[in-house]
Amino acid sequence: MARLVAYLGVASVGFVIGILIYVIGVLILPWLIQTFPSIAQLLASNRQIIEALLSGFIGSILSVVIAYYWASRGSEF
Repeated sequence: MARLVAYLGVASVGFVIGILIYVIGVLILPWLIQTFPSIAQLLASNRQIIEALLSGFIGSILSVVIAYYWASRGSEF
Protein backbone atom coordinates (compact mmCIF):
# COMPACT_ATOMS: atom_id res chain seq x y z
CA MET A 1 0.00 0.00 0.00
CA ALA A 2 2.86 2.40 0.80
CA ARG A 3 4.36 1.82 -2.65
CA LEU A 4 1.10 2.66 -4.33
CA VAL A 5 0.83 5.89 -2.34
CA ALA A 6 4.44 6.79 -3.20
CA TYR A 7 3.85 6.14 -6.91
CA LEU A 8 0.62 8.12 -6.87
CA GLY A 9 2.34 10.99 -5.07
CA VAL A 10 5.22 11.14 -7.53
CA ALA A 11 2.85 10.80 -10.47
CA SER A 12 0.62 13.59 -9.13
CA VAL A 13 3.55 15.95 -8.64
CA GLY A 14 4.85 15.08 -12.11
CA PHE A 15 1.42 15.70 -13.59
CA VAL A 16 1.16 19.14 -12.02
CA ILE A 17 4.71 20.02 -13.10
CA GLY A 18 3.91 18.88 -16.63
CA ILE A 19 0.83 21.12 -16.74
CA LEU A 20 2.84 24.09 -15.50
CA ILE A 21 5.56 23.48 -18.09
CA TYR A 22 2.92 23.26 -20.82
CA VAL A 23 1.28 26.51 -19.73
CA ILE A 24 4.62 28.27 -19.55
CA GLY A 25 5.75 26.91 -22.91
CA VAL A 26 2.55 27.46 -24.85
CA LEU A 27 0.96 30.52 -23.31
CA ILE A 28 3.43 32.57 -21.33
CA LEU A 29 6.71 32.12 -23.23
CA PRO A 30 5.37 33.21 -26.67
CA TRP A 31 3.70 36.22 -25.04
CA LEU A 32 6.95 37.15 -23.31
CA ILE A 33 8.92 36.82 -26.56
CA GLN A 34 6.44 39.05 -28.39
CA THR A 35 6.32 41.57 -25.57
CA PHE A 36 10.04 41.61 -24.89
CA PRO A 37 11.96 40.60 -28.05
CA SER A 38 15.23 40.72 -26.16
CA ILE A 39 14.21 37.54 -24.28
CA ALA A 40 14.49 35.47 -27.47
CA GLN A 41 17.97 36.84 -28.04
CA LEU A 42 18.86 36.17 -24.40
CA LEU A 43 17.70 32.55 -24.61
CA ALA A 44 19.53 32.05 -27.89
CA SER A 45 22.80 33.61 -26.80
CA ASN A 46 23.08 32.81 -23.08
CA ARG A 47 24.41 29.32 -22.52
CA GLN A 48 23.82 29.36 -18.75
CA ILE A 49 20.05 29.61 -19.15
CA ILE A 50 19.95 26.57 -21.43
CA GLU A 51 22.24 24.67 -19.05
CA ALA A 52 20.03 25.60 -16.07
CA LEU A 53 16.93 24.36 -17.89
CA LEU A 54 18.69 21.13 -18.84
CA SER A 55 19.93 20.65 -15.26
CA GLY A 56 16.40 21.11 -13.94
CA PHE A 57 15.07 18.52 -16.38
CA ILE A 58 17.77 16.02 -15.40
CA GLY A 59 17.13 16.75 -11.72
CA SER A 60 13.45 15.98 -12.11
CA ILE A 61 14.21 12.65 -13.78
CA LEU A 62 16.72 11.81 -11.05
CA SER A 63 14.21 12.59 -8.31
CA VAL A 64 11.67 10.23 -9.89
CA VAL A 65 14.29 7.48 -10.12
CA ILE A 66 15.21 8.00 -6.45
CA ALA A 67 11.53 7.91 -5.44
CA TYR A 68 11.07 4.72 -7.46
CA TYR A 69 14.09 3.14 -5.76
CA TRP A 70 12.86 4.22 -2.33
CA ALA A 71 9.36 2.90 -2.97
CA SER A 72 10.62 -0.44 -4.29
CA ARG A 73 12.84 -1.03 -1.23
CA GLY A 74 10.18 -0.20 1.32
CA SER A 75 10.31 2.27 4.18
CA GLU A 76 13.63 1.13 5.69
CA PHE A 77 15.57 3.78 3.73
